[in-house]
Amino acid sequence: MPLLPIPFSFVAGAAVGSLGLNALFHAVRRKRIITTEKQLAWVLTFATCVVVTLGSIKYVLPAFSHGFDVTQLVLSDPFSLVLLGFFFSYLVWDLVLGILYYRSTIAVLTGYIHHLFYIGLSVFAAKRGVSAIFCLLFYNELPTIFLALGSLRKEWRSDTLFAITFFSTRIALHTMLLMEFFQHSEIRFLWKIMFLVLPMHLYWFYGAMRVQNAVLVAGQGNTKNIAIE
Repeated sequence: MPLLPIPFSFVAGAAVGSLGLNALFHAVRRKRIITTEKQLAWVLTFATCVVVTLGSIKYVLPAFSHGFDVTQLVLSDPFSLVLLGFFFSYLVWDLVLGILYYRSTIAVLTGYIHHLFYIGLSVFAAKRGVSAIFCLLFYNELPTIFLALGSLRKEWRSDTLFAITFFSTRIALHTMLLMEFFQHSEIRFLWKIMFLVLPMHLYWFYGAMRVQNAVLVAGQGNTKNIAIE
């Protein structure tokens, strides 16, 4: 598949995302709704994950109804390009605002490297005409919603719910789709990209389980203390 010019819908989504996410972040910061760096670091992430997870339903439901037959999936459409552009804007502004306002919370692997990788991948997906496939995979952001809620408000935290949704989406469903793309898709780079990000998902899940095990061994016996960075 040849590379296409960056579609206007992608640019429009990035513009809308830039305006909306900046307006939300600065409103929250100026009104001091939340005050710590760690809380501020999750404002854009929470908002973006809600938007893209809801947006992914448009592609998850048809995929589910076809038994996840990857040969029946839509490759690209205007809505997916807008949604992908929105996600692109989040990645950019999370780094920019993070450097300005919550630099101490940005890790090298899960912050700078992760975001730069997905910035490049977002543009690549738009130019290769597979934005709808990318947006289908936004179901992976469901567990991040629960993680973000717990980081914004301690009383909203449920690491059990996070762990269940993380394993179900980022490991089990991701692996199943990876195998489907490997076996049946004519677009060969799709399964390679999914394979490339799977070790990161496994690493994060291992970290969560390791911390949870430490909590249980220490005798605290609760699931409110996992910190995934």
